[in-house]
Amino acid sequence: MIRKVIVITKDWDYLRSDLELLCERLIKSNVECEMRDLDDTESRQLVIRYGIENGIVRIPQIYVIKDGNIKRMHYEVTRDARLNVDSLIINIMNEVCSRE
Repeated sequence: MIRKVIVITKDWDYLRSDLELLCERLIKSNVECEMRDLDDTESRQLVIRYGIENGIVRIPQIYVIKDGNIKRMHYEVTRDARLNVDSLIINIMNEVCSRE
């Protein structure tokens, strides 16, 4: 079973350090996690196909790829402009470990 998390972001993303922490924690949980720049061709293709909502692209984009299926993960930003990493890890692990 192929399972991977792809995080698409930019250098200026104020959530970047939280995203790096997210990837580190996922890797420690044996889930492949890759950070990509929005300018990368493959990243843009993912965003165009799966990341536009109501005509808007939100950065960062977080995708779970499992057995060829791609799902964009929603996330919560706290009032102090931080990523809720714990909640996101739970949601990602539920998605990665589901039997669908």
